[in-house]
Amino acid sequence: MQLFVIIVLLAIIGIVVTLYTLSLKEIRNIKNQLKKINGTKTNSKILATNSNKEIKGLIAEINKSIEEKQKSEAEHKNIDLEVRQAIANMSHDLRTPLTSIMGYIQLIEDDNIKEEERKQYLNIVKNRTKDLEGLISSFYDLSRLEGNEYKFNMASINISNVMCEVLGSFYNDFLRANINPIVEIDEKPYFIIGDEVAIKRVISNLIQNILRYGQGDVVFSLKKQEDTVITFFENTAKNLTKEDAEHLFDRFFTADRARTGKSTGLGLAITKQLVNQMGHEIKSELISDKLRITLIWKMIKEFK
Repeated sequence: MQLFVIIVLLAIIGIVVTLYTLSLKEIRNIKNQLKKINGTKTNSKILATNSNKEIKGLIAEINKSIEEKQKSEAEHKNIDLEVRQAIANMSHDLRTPLTSIMGYIQLIEDDNIKEEERKQYLNIVKNRTKDLEGLISSFYDLSRLEGNEYKFNMASINISNVMCEVLGSFYNDFLRANINPIVEIDEKPYFIIGDEVAIKRVISNLIQNILRYGQGDVVFSLKKQEDTVITFFENTAKNLTKEDAEHLFDRFFTADRARTGKSTGLGLAITKQLVNQMGHEIKSELISDKLRITLIWKMIKEFK
């Protein structure tokens, strides 16, 4: 009987020692894999060589932590690249008008130029200074919007009236650009919640974008669709790609890869922020050679 007990105890001890040895071996394996993962830029995960349920659970949790770490590192890398690109773009956009201003100031200081030319150069400097002021204001507005510091005065707004009013204010601009807009606006009063100043700025930004880049027929439309009011701005954009259309609202994005200074790409980024923060939607798409920017305004319930 005593011999049987001793045999059983030895068997139990043997099993425990074996399990301990296997667990220790698996832990060393996990440590070596972790060391390799931490020492190299790899997306590898820890592989289990043991069928122990607890060890498998431990490996699963470690792999989850590795994934979160890799995701966090990728996000920080993207943010760092965005910040660097933003600084480079800001430097370029500020340098362009400043260089122009400095050049004309040097011409103004030239004693040999005529007074009429001096006045002409002075007017150019004033205009470039206004452009610079507008650019700095756009930087400031975008930073406030992205930091959720922009203050909105939300109220019930007749979007139909606002659309017509803003379009009318650009009448002379359309004439100068030789554009005959096609206006398809439902005259019924449709009410939404928003900031009137911000809404006017959104519509103005989109019209200015068309005046700057639009070709051929230009269409402005407003109509009710179920519980929303849909407004869209459409113009021919032969040089635009589908990828361009997808990134149209990205900060500093312009379809002009050379960044000639005609546009900073801030206007549409500000437009998207304004629309979204008022609780509405905006999207852009390329349909054949037509660029369509669509605004989806949520109607007030009592006016649906």
